Amino acid sequence: MIIHASPSGDKKDNQHGETLPKWLRVAAWEQGGEESPQRSEAASADTCSYCGKVAKKKGVVLQRCSICKHASYCGAKCQQAGWKRHKKTCVSDVDLEKKLMILVGMEDWRGVMACEGRVEGMLERKPHVRPGWLGMFALAHTEASLGAGSTAACSLMEQQIDLLGTIQHFRDQGDAMCRAAENLELLGRREQAAKQYERARAVAEAHGFFQVECTACEGLGDLAIKDGRFSEGLDLLRNALAAV
Repeated sequence: MIIHASPSGDKKDNQHGETLPKWLRVAAWEQGGEESPQRSEAASADTCSYCGKVAKKKGVVLQRCSICKHASYCGAKCQQAGWKRHKKTCVSDVDLEKKLMILVGMEDWRGVMACEGRVEGMLERKPHVRPGWLGMFALAHTEASLGAGSTAACSLMEQQIDLLGTIQHFRDQGDAMCRAAENLELLGRREQAAKQYERARAVAEAHGFFQVECTACEGLGDLAIKDGRFSEGLDLLRNALAAV
């Protein structure tokens, strides 16, 4: 069994002038420190994060880091040799969620985006939290683009919409469709935005979600007016008021 040392020690966060636990500092997620001559650390279930040996090809038995479940090692020597670098990013699922919530609370959207790759493993282990975090990362991409919309956000939102439909969270799915439409509109993709609003309206009508229907009709009405279809736009806005 591989024994894994635990991250420890606090350091002052220069940006906010506060002393925060190590797992709260965005700096702890940045690349740095010494690397193995063979490879840099990477998340892989079948490759040693230090020496690069591939378990499937060489019959090596790998074990995951007991804290972050992210890095894998073929033995204690590689784990100990790689710890100086790995300790900069090693964090448990619980601490990772706490870190993300604090970054969200501080509206540090670039900090949230910096965690995206490391959260994937946690989301695989906790699929019930995946829709919420997909939406949060989509928001981070949009906000980091200064509210101008983001292609990456569109991709994340579409994943969230599909997943919410799979688990039959239809109200949340309708809300996600409306947010996706707003993002597409910011990108100037009005036709695609209209399709998302139509999808949201259909979901709302099927399940009686009046607030979602109101948002969808309002969005469609606004798009119609911008396109010069004033009569249609006014009718849709009336429908939005009637849905409230």
